[in-house]
Amino acid sequence: MPSLPGSMLLAVFAAAFASGLAAQDFPQKPVRIVVPFPPGGVDVTIRQMQKIMSDELGQPVLIDNRPGANGFIGSEFVARSVPDGYTLLSTSSSTMISGVLVSSKVPFDVIRDFTPVTMLNMTVSTLIAKPGVPFNTVKELIDYAKRNPGKVAYASTGIGSAQHLDGEYFKVTAGVDLNHIPYKGFGPVVQAVAAGEVDIAFITVAAANPLLQGGKARPLAHYNGPRPPSLPPSTPEMSATVPQFRATPGWIGMFGPAALPRPVLTRLNAAAIKSLTPEMRAKYAEIGTTIIGDSPEEFSGKIKVGLENTARVVKQLKSIGVKFED
Repeated sequence: MPSLPGSMLLAVFAAAFASGLAAQDFPQKPVRIVVPFPPGGVDVTIRQMQKIMSDELGQPVLIDNRPGANGFIGSEFVARSVPDGYTLLSTSSSTMISGVLVSSKVPFDVIRDFTPVTMLNMTVSTLIAKPGVPFNTVKELIDYAKRNPGKVAYASTGIGSAQHLDGEYFKVTAGVDLNHIPYKGFGPVVQAVAAGEVDIAFITVAAANPLLQGGKARPLAHYNGPRPPSLPPSTPEMSATVPQFRATPGWIGMFGPAALPRPVLTRLNAAAIKSLTPEMRAKYAEIGTTIIGDSPEEFSGKIKVGLENTARVVKQLKSIGVKFED
């Protein structure tokens, strides 16, 4: 194996030494976390972590909502950012798992272009209905939808999102025709249900909770985990009525650009986990969200498994003509 010239070796060692010093001094300025959705969804978790994470890092943690294209716009911005730890991404599996698998125009590679920092939480989801619809259970919804093909409108957080995938898989496994209405994130979906723009929505329990508490919606079923205390005891699991239904992964995670220096990654991981307090864990458990806070390696492994499993579902849906793009 040929050896490097002395000048090149010096350059390599100098670069490594400078990178190490920079990582040890990190951070020296505010850290920005990009959330690629409108306020009121994914950013709720980050805002609850914000103060403690800022205290741990000794610098302000700023939140930058950059919605659009099912999270692709904000995510691409982070993927193209300098990997110095000052620009991070907090997004959901809706973007990083289902979104990238159903879209033909993904501006990044989940594995190649990002450094997983930690999975923040995993969420239980629910199928909710607005008040006044002529069905009170999943079975009644299915019966009504079969009698009225295309009349029932369901909301998702965007074309190609996890909620869109769940809705389409429900249509197939329940044998019904529903009208899909995409929105840009959980916040707009909540507003749409409250305003009566749609009949039902596939949504996380955490995002649906304000609607449920305010009497603006009622749960027909839960899925992707056990029933949380915030849902009535009578709320059945989706599989009780639609045994073939399988949900896509539901999580929120934190990422940096690819090639994030290990010392910076370690610092960010520790600060994020420290901000996931016992009080936060207990509070989130009540609404169907399990706080995780794992290592970068553990999170990376879960991403790979999620991509593999969901790819099989997407392939099945596409094989019967389901389209996820205009």
